[in-house]
Amino acid sequence: MAANNSTLNLPSWASNATILGSNDSYRLLNIFPDDVADNLFHQLRDEITWNEMRRKGGRVPRDISIQGTLINHNDDQYEPLFRHPVDEQPELVSWTPTALKIKERIEEVIEQKLNHALIQYYRNGKDYIGEHSDITLDISIGSNIVNYSLGAARTMILKHKTQNSLKQRFKVPHNSLFIMGWKTNREWFHSIKQDKRLDMDKDSDELTFSSQRISLTLRTIATFRNRRTGQLYGQGAKNKTVKQISEHTSNESDEQDMLMAFTAENQQSSDFDWNHYYGNGFDALNFKVLYSTITNDIHK
Repeated sequence: MAANNSTLNLPSWASNATILGSNDSYRLLNIFPDDVADNLFHQLRDEITWNEMRRKGGRVPRDISIQGTLINHNDDQYEPLFRHPVDEQPELVSWTPTALKIKERIEEVIEQKLNHALIQYYRNGKDYIGEHSDITLDISIGSNIVNYSLGAARTMILKHKTQNSLKQRFKVPHNSLFIMGWKTNREWFHSIKQDKRLDMDKDSDELTFSSQRISLTLRTIATFRNRRTGQLYGQGAKNKTVKQISEHTSNESDEQDMLMAFTAENQQSSDFDWNHYYGNGFDALNFKVLYSTITNDIHK
């Protein structure tokens, strides 16, 4: 059940929000004027080159684009790196115009800088995302994870990790923003299930835009990858600053330890010890990056 706004110390931007999860998460409506939001859906859908992402040998049930803010340092370029359990994913590209417009608006609303987006295209109600919590190895500690929705409304489900019967179901309609706090991500799983209902059983907002939905999951990432050499630095890497970067190596032990830490975070709740599992950092990539234009060696 959502908390009473009057009993909590809310951020100024959350005064009219629906409060969710561990009382540090919020749903906001009408981020853009209606006519602008309608155009954003079509512009974003048409300007992006959509790609597949694979996990456990199979294609995830939605199309994706990964975008972010590139950093130039000396003669090299660094990209924000978000590691999570997938087999392979497309390369990160710089912000497309509409995605950049959305990012900048959300930064204004929640007063948080964002540098990475996983943009997902749900082609119809059969596309979904399974129950999970976000891996925080590379996410700036304590920052919000935000999801902006365009198109057909879908139902988000929060399920408590230790109290299985405790669930929250709420719509994420067109032009809405779900801000997930650090504690909620630690203590709850989130998902969007397949919608197998007939159209006649759905609400009108679930049928708009031909039942298509685009979501932008925006994060503040604190780990960075050299796009030429593959070397890492930052919060989730062994080298914490760009000056400390040494020759990049990826070994099986490092990767296996990282995947074990991922499992621990997904299974544990408020008792997860971030410093114990992630503090030393990892230099492994747990996925293959599918380059479309860059021909460097790929670190698996």
